[in-house]
Amino acid sequence: MKTTTNRTMWKKLLTLTAPASAAFLIFTAAASAHVTVMPKESGTGAWETYTMKVPVEKEINTNKVVLKIPQGAEFQQYEPIPGWTTAVDEAAGTVTWEAEGDGIAAGQFQRFTFVVKNPEQQGELAWDAFQYYADGSIVEWTGDEEADTPHSVTTIGSDTGEAAANAHGQTVSSDKEPAVSDPAAVPADGATDTTVPDTAEEAAAPTDSAVSDPASVPADTESDAPAASSDNVLLYVTLALSIVAIGLSGAALAMRRRK
Repeated sequence: MKTTTNRTMWKKLLTLTAPASAAFLIFTAAASAHVTVMPKESGTGAWETYTMKVPVEKEINTNKVVLKIPQGAEFQQYEPIPGWTTAVDEAAGTVTWEAEGDGIAAGQFQRFTFVVKNPEQQGELAWDAFQYYADGSIVEWTGDEEADTPHSVTTIGSDTGEAAANAHGQTVSSDKEPAVSDPAAVPADGATDTTVPDTAEEAAAPTDSAVSDPASVPADTESDAPAASSDNVLLYVTLALSIVAIGLSGAALAMRRRK
């Protein structure tokens, strides 16, 4: 009876908790489906390549995304995406991506890559984004981190790290050492330490560089390998005497057994 009662109780608990668990999973999935801009940290004055990730949190396609460039940042370039048109409004400080077809479907996401020159001052860049759906609804990702629809934030610090990107997108080391560590060591007339031969005979004379072709070494050339060490000879002699001693000991033992 107790077993039947326990099974009935567990079935009731599962029936009651299943909807709550499903609702929790749906809420968690929706809460994590934010529009984000990466990286989260960058340096002052750097030409940074940012990537905005736009997931679809509804069962309706997203067909348009508008990003507002934060104050102090300068929009430079964008990466074209097949099936999307891009419009830059410098006066409004916005970049708009609009789908030519169906856009981003439910359960999918799209990345939008662009280049921005960071401000020279330290601070934060708040990326306000507006996500348009095919049914006409708009999700405004403009709130703070505690809001249901927060905007993404990038922290701008003074240290750009070991390498930063220049205007051409090339990596430039910020702590690169100069070619000459001591300017005083360079002659004033720009002369180098190269020695010029006094005569034509000296210029034509061969140098003492290593031979690159082994076949050019004469057959009678002495090897650089050292001669056999006398220690090896002594080792062989000792080994031979040991073998002889063992043999003599065996013979003496055999003679004793015969007696």
